[in-house]
Amino acid sequence: MSFSTVDVLIIGAGPAGLISAYNLSQAGLHLRIVDKKPKRLEKGQGDVFQIRGMEIVDSLGLASPILEGAQRCSHTAAYQSTPTSNGEISLVARKSAVEGVDTNMPFMGMFPQSSLEGILREAIASGRKHIPSATFLPQSQSLGNPTKLSVEQGVFPVKMKVESTSINERYPVVVSLKHPNGEIETVRAQYLLGCDGAHSWIRAQLGIQMVGETSDQVWGVIDGHVDTDFPDVRSLCSFDNNGRHGVLVPREADTVRFTIQLSESDVSVDPETGRVDRTKVGADRMIEIVKDMMKPYRVDFDQEIHWSGVYVIGQRLASRYQDENSRVFIIGDACHTHSPHAGQGMNAAINDAHNLSWKLVHVLKGWATRDLLNTYESERRGFAVKLIELHERIAEFMSGRALEGTFDDFMASSMKFVCGVGTHYPASIAVDPSNQALAPGIVIGERFPHHIILRTADLRPYSILDLLKSDNIYKLIILTGDAKDTNQKQKLEEVGKTLNHWLLQRPRMFQIYTIMVAKKETASYTDIPESLRPYWDTVFLDDVAYAAQAGGGKAYQTFGVGPEGCVALVRPDGHVAALAPLEAGQILEALCSVRVPLAN
Repeated sequence: MSFSTVDVLIIGAGPAGLISAYNLSQAGLHLRIVDKKPKRLEKGQGDVFQIRGMEIVDSLGLASPILEGAQRCSHTAAYQSTPTSNGEISLVARKSAVEGVDTNMPFMGMFPQSSLEGILREAIASGRKHIPSATFLPQSQSLGNPTKLSVEQGVFPVKMKVESTSINERYPVVVSLKHPNGEIETVRAQYLLGCDGAHSWIRAQLGIQMVGETSDQVWGVIDGHVDTDFPDVRSLCSFDNNGRHGVLVPREADTVRFTIQLSESDVSVDPETGRVDRTKVGADRMIEIVKDMMKPYRVDFDQEIHWSGVYVIGQRLASRYQDENSRVFIIGDACHTHSPHAGQGMNAAINDAHNLSWKLVHVLKGWATRDLLNTYESERRGFAVKLIELHERIAEFMSGRALEGTFDDFMASSMKFVCGVGTHYPASIAVDPSNQALAPGIVIGERFPHHIILRTADLRPYSILDLLKSDNIYKLIILTGDAKDTNQKQKLEEVGKTLNHWLLQRPRMFQIYTIMVAKKETASYTDIPESLRPYWDTVFLDDVAYAAQAGGGKAYQTFGVGPEGCVALVRPDGHVAALAPLEAGQILEALCSVRVPLAN
């Protein structure tokens, strides 16, 4: 029997596990990731990147291959049958999938989960720094060299316990791993992440219950090329043909995916295990169902089906997301399951991992106390509750049980939440909403809003989101007002002096950016005091780009910020932690309110 120690042990190498591994490895932490499957996923699974999911992978430096290969979808279509339509569907509505959502990526990306996992595996195996810096500032603030690691396939836990910290203060989590050759290895870890799916072994060991629906829905999935006369074949479509529901997802390389709800006559489910008897429904039967559901349109599959599968889903939510000691956490499908209608599964897992990983980095680096980790459950479980409520409401409309409103109106009102940009985290030690009135358009607890600004030195347009890389450090966005105004300039000098003295003790935790009210014809990056411009490319202004179609201007107006300016503290995951007036003392108070000064 062998022994080893790690900072973090990750069980499961789906999107949740791999995003966690990527973030933690980029911070130079010692970790391992194991997966029970003998080999990696090559086809199938999730395929929809919502807007926030795309923004996150972009902030991680991983977007290029995804943007190159993804099918971009900016609208949806809905088809239904009627009692008099003789089992034939017709178009009910075409709607924008991004209406009212401010972003630099105004589309959903249809991209296979298997390909995303391949990109992440290559990134963590390279041992290179992938997360880009938004500034040319010499990176003396680096978190350290990335950790090089690979997924250990065919390795899985068979025993787990969390010891009292009085027994082992640093490595209290003890896990027995079984290797393919039968060897049992004991691993001691500071933290354990259960990213092992809907049938999570880690969740079971913690005694965490899944609460929600007692009945399950069974869905079939089939991928391939089709020859069809269906007019919306390259749109994200939903179907309801006499109660048979389905979703069409256009995919890469001119392929499509049909996800279809299966009836009791199609399959049988073992009540003890929740597993489907897949012998009753194969690809041929699913093709028959698709053809029947799509009438009067013709849908012919090529002979080679790329992938097909059957899975069981109930709308369920874990009662807890972590153990009582905040040493073991469950992520992704291990803590929430739901139907595929809103395209949230892979995205929820990515956001879960994105939320927790930076907090683990800060705790393990000694920059925060362990109670920060408790905000993972309060923030992400709160999101999952709303997500399941969304799916329940969708089900009401699809079944005709909805008592008020229309489906279109409901989805329009839910657009920001579905896209991921409307996720709101409540007040906590990581979110202080007390100064919201300073900038009504920068909602504390939500991701910092997209807006085009100009880099002062070269007047190049940027989205503010381009500055918010997921590099595990906070960003201070200082809206300076008119930096040439005498009184404002004096305030900025005082803020710069105070912040520099304070930040010198915490050089790795922060990046400062300034956004001035200024005209591009006369502005200079040197208008900002040197103490607040660590490099020339950290100074921006609020004006329209010379190429007007590139946008820009009215950021202050959109955010509701007056000429006196304000400061936004943005967390490493892009969510706004706090706002403060442009006064040195009050900025430090805001930092204290979200426990930032606990860093050393």
